[in-house]
Amino acid sequence: MLASGSVRTLKSMANTRHHPSARPEESEGSRTWRRRHASVEANARLTGSTAAVLFVLLAAEGLTILRVRSLLSPHVFIGMLLVPPVILKIGSTSYRFIRYYLGSPAYRRKGPPPPVLRLLGPFVVALTVAVFASGIALLLVRPSLRPTFLFLHRASFVLWFGAMTIHVLGHLVDTTRLAPRDWLRRTRRDVSGAGVRQWALVSSVAVGALLGFLLLGQVHPWLTSSSQHKVHRLNPPASSALPAANGSGSAPTKVSAGPSNPTASPLGSVSPTPPSTVSVSRSSEPGPAATSTHHAKGHAHHHARKKAKH
Repeated sequence: MLASGSVRTLKSMANTRHHPSARPEESEGSRTWRRRHASVEANARLTGSTAAVLFVLLAAEGLTILRVRSLLSPHVFIGMLLVPPVILKIGSTSYRFIRYYLGSPAYRRKGPPPPVLRLLGPFVVALTVAVFASGIALLLVRPSLRPTFLFLHRASFVLWFGAMTIHVLGHLVDTTRLAPRDWLRRTRRDVSGAGVRQWALVSSVAVGALLGFLLLGQVHPWLTSSSQHKVHRLNPPASSALPAANGSGSAPTKVSAGPSNPTASPLGSVSPTPPSTVSVSRSSEPGPAATSTHHAKGHAHHHARKKAKH
């Protein structure tokens, strides 16, 4: 019995010796599977950690909206700080989208998001771009175009807020689970490339801070020019505001009515009453038609007297 077991062991060793590629092929397949799975996990970790940073920054940006006029500087700074992390997250989610529809086995195995979030995703991306693009343009365009871009910024924000609320609630569990994995010692080594993902996220925040500092200098000139444009629109120049009287642009002239009779003051002294002024428009002077009528009446009266004498 022992001899038969030894014989089987020797036969299996001989088969392995004659077919040395049998075991390496199996281990290569397992390594390929692990590498593909690691790619999916790495993408999910980057998306989750970036989403957590965006959630905090968007909450801070939302607080500035409550008093945006007095908090315009923080509003602009945080808005620009958000731009690079937003681009990073759009890039990571777009990568997953492309790999899935190109038929990658690992991404196919992971599967797509739920149907509602899957349909909502393109609208979230488009509205996000619209909100940030209109906000940056609003800060840089000339005052006459600001009402248009302000309307676009507000309208896109309302739509974006509704879509983003559904998006955040739908991904809240996954984000809470994935976001800390690259930052905890016990889980960061499970998937290679944690350092690269950390540097990508930190670098995006640093670039956003630099953009925010660069555009802070535009806030004060923007407020000043907006106030001047509003005053100019509400109070046009006097030359254009005064209507012409009887087709002529002559202004009314003031004629003094002369001093009036003196009046007694409460203390018993006599003080002259200040002369009153009467505004007389030049348009009240008799025109050519009135003058000719007056001459015609005088001429007729003169002829009547002449007849009476004769």
